[in-house]
Amino acid sequence: MGFRILEGGKLALLLMIMLTLPLFPAGQSVETQELRQHFEKGQEALKGNRPDKAEIEFREVLRIDPKNAEAYANLGLISYMQARYRDAADDFRTALTLKPSLWNAQAYLGLSELRLGRVQDAAAHFKTSFPNLQDAKLRAQAGLGLVRAHYEAREFDQAVDVLRTLQKTNSDDPDILYTVYRTYSELAAHALATLVQVAPDSARLHQILAQALESQDNISGAIAQYRKVLEIDPQLLDTHYELGCLILATSQQEPARQQAEKEFEAELALNPTDANSEYKLGEIYWLRSKLEVAAQHYARALEFKPDFVDAHIALGKVLMALGRVDKARDHFLEAARVDPQSEAAHYRLAQAYRKLGRTQDADREWAVFQQLRDSQAPLRALYQRSAQRPTTSQTVENPHTQP
Repeated sequence: MGFRILEGGKLALLLMIMLTLPLFPAGQSVETQELRQHFEKGQEALKGNRPDKAEIEFREVLRIDPKNAEAYANLGLISYMQARYRDAADDFRTALTLKPSLWNAQAYLGLSELRLGRVQDAAAHFKTSFPNLQDAKLRAQAGLGLVRAHYEAREFDQAVDVLRTLQKTNSDDPDILYTVYRTYSELAAHALATLVQVAPDSARLHQILAQALESQDNISGAIAQYRKVLEIDPQLLDTHYELGCLILATSQQEPARQQAEKEFEAELALNPTDANSEYKLGEIYWLRSKLEVAAQHYARALEFKPDFVDAHIALGKVLMALGRVDKARDHFLEAARVDPQSEAAHYRLAQAYRKLGRTQDADREWAVFQQLRDSQAPLRALYQRSAQRPTTSQTVENPHTQP
């Protein structure tokens, strides 16, 4: 599994001053004043990206005060920045022997050990430092190192716990998001391998095979696997729903609608409060232009799941077609409230406001729609490349023409 640890250069320079500035009491002696001067010169050298000069200054600190933990920590950081990980580890260990509460040094010792291939040794330092680190970037690196250690030890639950903690404070960090993706992918692969061994002809295994074939755009193969699932376990929830969705994906002509309708009704017989199946039945009746029946199914979906964005938009569309523009607008507003990033909700709102003669509101919603559409273009392209279904099924007819 590929865990990325940042290179030492820029990160070390950003953290070095914060990490190791010692406290100098008032009423300093000549010796203390000299120590401060060497520290300040060392820090200035680091700011100027002159690590060799900085190292000379911190060694002068140690000449005056051989047990100065902060000087050892700074020397460790300089070595780490220069990829001299053995020297870095030695200096960090000495610093921590003198002052165990240097949490940043503890984290960097873990990063150094990781670079030396001593993963479990690194884990001990990450476990100690991780809860105490204040700098977000260093905390992220220590956390990722700890995830790697847990993963290599096959301690999957602990790895996931650390990732959850990291996500709370570093929710936009690409390295953390990538590691979350890789970790859950690896966990899924591990679970699948175990399932193949313990239940090679189970309904669940065929369900996974169906999902894999669907992701490869092999719809007919996926349908066959879902039918196999129902042969083995006719009561397995969500299977009729998934099968119905795939049937509609092959065709939206009436024969396919009828087959899909039976599957959604079968799902509702097993789970009478399934909002998704009610929504899909609404879609089928929308295709049949039976608007009142479609509205009933969409409304039932919202009874079971009030924050169902697509159902709000779909019901609003039906109400617009029936001339009930005020009520349609209310559903579009609710959809936009629940999901402010919904392109379709803002597009439909623009339509409704235009029909109501509220030109300024319509223009505002159209501007929001266009902004969202431009910003979400890479996500749509990713879905297309990965053959994944998007998270919403409600779209717009002509995104380039203002309603």
